[in-house]
Amino acid sequence: MVVIRNLKPVVLALTAVTFLAGCGPMPETTPTATTVPATPPVASDDATPGTLETATLTFGDLADRIATSWPQVQSYRVTFTGTAPSSPVQSATPASRPAATPGATPTSRSPGNYTTVREVELPDRQRQSVTGLGADDHEAIAIGNALYVRGPLVEQIAPTAAPEEWIELDPTSLPEDAQLLLLLGGLPEIPGAPLATLPERLRAQDVRELDALQHDGRECRVFAAADTVPATGMRVDYTIAIDRDDIPCFIETGTGGVTQGRDEYTDIGAEFGIEPPASATPVSIPPTMATPIAHD
Repeated sequence: MVVIRNLKPVVLALTAVTFLAGCGPMPETTPTATTVPATPPVASDDATPGTLETATLTFGDLADRIATSWPQVQSYRVTFTGTAPSSPVQSATPASRPAATPGATPTSRSPGNYTTVREVELPDRQRQSVTGLGADDHEAIAIGNALYVRGPLVEQIAPTAAPEEWIELDPTSLPEDAQLLLLLGGLPEIPGAPLATLPERLRAQDVRELDALQHDGRECRVFAAADTVPATGMRVDYTIAIDRDDIPCFIETGTGGVTQGRDEYTDIGAEFGIEPPASATPVSIPPTMATPIAHD
């Protein structure tokens, strides 16, 4: 398997933050001793749907609650804001979409942020825009296995095509960890439930309830968890907000008091009108873009 050692910043950014969206395997790491104070008890007399009736809530409990509620979500918009890494990430993991990752080694900060906005309409329609990554910026539409792309990224796929022109790609022959799919955040695959790939070593950790707030017209409860990266000893903080139906409001990862990545879930149940472009030029995917990203 070919090892690509000089990955471009967008690939590194996407592979460094795979977990919170719920797609892609997680690297195995040694369990840590990091714990978080238990959530205070909630009186059963005050319990309502979406409130806790037990003295503690674990990270695994939180993931399971989201997984149980997620199938009712038929459409949503998720906006991810993150910092692109300034140095290569070791043991990169294939990602289905950008998101912050408990259990993954945080990347060093870079001067600028990038933003990915992804709209999903089940069963198979998605629209995505990525800004802040220069030559890797793009717009993409996925309908079933049909994939359309335009923007600066197009020059790396089809050098003769203009950035404002839509090109049509066939992703069905690509390996799941192909460089192009990483650049496109895993399109055309539909993202899984947030927290779906929570590492087993973090499931038993108690989470701490922080606050309640309004987000996208929903009342959300905020929880905190933490981890220590075995390889570096770096502390990673996670903030997860869910509404009364256990649907995520936002999920955030930070180190040293600095936010590294944040997913905001909005427009739950909205109609986005995702349609294919009026015209698009079919192009072949170059071998460099079809090459799998291998682990060192």
